[in-house]
Amino acid sequence: MSRPDAVPPSSLLRPREPVTARLARYWRDGGPWGWLNAMAVSVSLVLVLGLISLLVVGSLSHFWPSRLVEVELTTQPGQSVTALKTTRGEPAADNRHLLGELMHEELRPSAADTGDQQRERQSQRWWLLQTSSQDGASASWQWLPDTLMENIRFPRQALMLEMRDGRVLYGMARALSDPLTGELDHSPQLSSDSAVPGAPTPSLHQNAEALHARLAALEGQRRQLAALRADSEALSARLLALQQQLSARQGPVTTQDEADASLIAEFETTREALITREGQLLALRGALDAGQLLLGGNGGHEGRIALNDIRHVWQPNAMGFGGRLLLTLERFRDFVSGSPNEGSGGIWPAIFGTVLMVVLMAILVMPFGVMAALYLHEVAHQGRLTRLTRIALRNLAGVPSIVYGVFGLGFFVYGLGAGLDELFFSERLPTPTFGTGGLLWASLTLALLTLPVVIVATEEGLARVPHRLREGALALGATRFETLRRVVIPAASPALMTGLILAVARAAGEVAPLMLVGVVKLAPDLPLDDSFPWLHLDRKFMHLGHQVYDLAFQSSDAFSSRPLVYATALVLVVVILCLNLSAIRLRHMLAQRYKGATE
Repeated sequence: MSRPDAVPPSSLLRPREPVTARLARYWRDGGPWGWLNAMAVSVSLVLVLGLISLLVVGSLSHFWPSRLVEVELTTQPGQSVTALKTTRGEPAADNRHLLGELMHEELRPSAADTGDQQRERQSQRWWLLQTSSQDGASASWQWLPDTLMENIRFPRQALMLEMRDGRVLYGMARALSDPLTGELDHSPQLSSDSAVPGAPTPSLHQNAEALHARLAALEGQRRQLAALRADSEALSARLLALQQQLSARQGPVTTQDEADASLIAEFETTREALITREGQLLALRGALDAGQLLLGGNGGHEGRIALNDIRHVWQPNAMGFGGRLLLTLERFRDFVSGSPNEGSGGIWPAIFGTVLMVVLMAILVMPFGVMAALYLHEVAHQGRLTRLTRIALRNLAGVPSIVYGVFGLGFFVYGLGAGLDELFFSERLPTPTFGTGGLLWASLTLALLTLPVVIVATEEGLARVPHRLREGALALGATRFETLRRVVIPAASPALMTGLILAVARAAGEVAPLMLVGVVKLAPDLPLDDSFPWLHLDRKFMHLGHQVYDLAFQSSDAFSSRPLVYATALVLVVVILCLNLSAIRLRHMLAQRYKGATE
């Protein structure tokens, strides 16, 4: 007999749910999809970070100063040391030594003849050594097997010289020309501030401080030369203006009575100042060209080098980690801010051209995209023709970009550009002004390319604006135009910025259409300068995406250009990221301002 106050367990505990029911409820509540979404986001973040890490690590090999190695070669049966030559075509002093940077290592199958030998040694280690540039090339490379390398040293006094023409030289400093006599001095004296009293004078081979001091002095003379050249150009322009004023007077100017005395005096003073500046320029150029550096020995570059041709000099083996890091940052700064014609392979014109083209594209595409979206969503009758138009716009977003490039070449360049030349620049023909590729046509082509993206994003934003806002504005007496301008467009402004972000992200990385409508490999002159009309829309320009393509596929030296490909791609990613972050910041500000409008 059971107790009356006993409570069955089923009334206190929930009955156990079958496994199949729990699984069905788990799938119905969307549990697996949440984990899949989290996994997709994690994979995307890992891929993005991996891409950036690959670009950073790949570009470091160009900017980070590697240790210079001196390789002593040996001769074994069946092998011979290649007779090396200097850049002057003379036999090198020591054919058993090579000086340079070890860039790559790989294993190659051994060329053994018998089966026993091949079983003993399946592969052989080979090293890629970058040596001094020869015959005008940017770099020289030699593959060396480990069996040919008898000894490897890292000389502390080894120099790495970056020339102004883009070459890289390695060598040991032997002598430096005297700044007064021009004769080579193997033990140049340092300045009185840095010299140690009573200490023996070190040779240039042991201490390169004198070389660095001379190069610093040359850099100061080079800046002085630039200032003198600007002053001379200003004096020449003033002298030409005075000559035109004097020639405008009637009759020849022979006496002071026939012209104003002050004008003649100013003319003579300007002419004497110009002659003085020209003399200073000649003397300074002679001083710059007189400096010589002698390199030789230890398998490096041999011969004399003009100090004015040297851009930078380093001693990588004598640097610590801090010095290498500072030098890496300095070289990257020169790479970003330099021009291609300065011998440093700078990409500043490409950065400027990319940003300017994207800004012009945004200025052109946003008004037309917003007006088209307003017409389709707010004005046009929602019938079959409007639906077909929307379908066509979505299909245009998937058209290959090279098709837009062909259209831009045929319609803008050969059509509109040729017509503008005939109407306004006929005196320059047959040399085209707008009838060839340029910044304007490239921006218009990319505006057409991104127009469907802007229209679709703007339409989606307009659809999220509640109808009660339109009805309330109309009820208060606003016209339809005022409702659109003061209510609808501000409420949909975050969606407009979303379309701008998508347009910038696509346009900044396009290369194929730009190759047809204006981008070139080398255009060191920027489209924006201080001459009227300041913004030259007819000029060709450089683009970071095209620089990546040119370095990757058109370069004759794959090993030298590979780090530059990574570095240029990294800068392109950073530029696109900065442009998108600017647009995202503006979208966030607009969303906060009109936060309650779409709720």
